[in-house]
Amino acid sequence: MGQNQPGKLILITSGQLSEYKTVKINDINFDLVQNSNHDTIYLQTMEPKFITKEGYHVGTLFTELPITIQQNLIRYPGWGYFYKLTSGWSIRFCEGSTCTNSYPTADSKIRWIFKRK
Repeated sequence: MGQNQPGKLILITSGQLSEYKTVKINDINFDLVQNSNHDTIYLQTMEPKFITKEGYHVGTLFTELPITIQQNLIRYPGWGYFYKLTSGWSIRFCEGSTCTNSYPTADSKIRWIFKRK
């Protein structure tokens, strides 16, 4: 895996900050959150070289997504817009200072890819 950097916090929902560590899997950095039993409850990457089974990566343009995804993003106030893919991964957009100032536009890009338990 990778290096443990305790004490770092990550916003895993609009109202939940959790301690995480950065791990390297197949030469890609991921932010990992575990519960007290050491089960993974959240995993995210911001690295474009990670590609989902559907072919999406950080940096994929909003307009490159199928219209069904474009029209069905879920809004989490203060956290962003996301869509859960059939692979189990989710794509996330951040628009403006609150990440939900406006719905993603043609210029918007995937900012994170994550899994949440």
